[in-house]
Amino acid sequence: MNICVKYCGGCNVRYDRKSVIERLKEDYLDINIITRINNEMCHFVVILSGCMSSCIKHEELKGINGKMVIKDIEDYQKLKSKLDKMLIGGK
Repeated sequence: MNICVKYCGGCNVRYDRKSVIERLKEDYLDINIITRINNEMCHFVVILSGCMSSCIKHEELKGINGKMVIKDIEDYQKLKSKLDKMLIGGK
């Protein structure tokens, strides 16, 4: 599965965005993390916004199975739940 990641510009980062990627790699050994996004290759898109403002532009990005905006480290559990459902359910 290809997880495409777009980072915000980092102007007001409130958490370690890299830790989200590290946790993804630990929890899902068989996924590919892609930062050069091509919508045709993305099964799921993760937008890593560094703060609650979430001013990053991402409307054009569409994963085959959707996308999620992460605004703080607590959002990781929601992302994990979504990915677990996709992997178990085949979508």
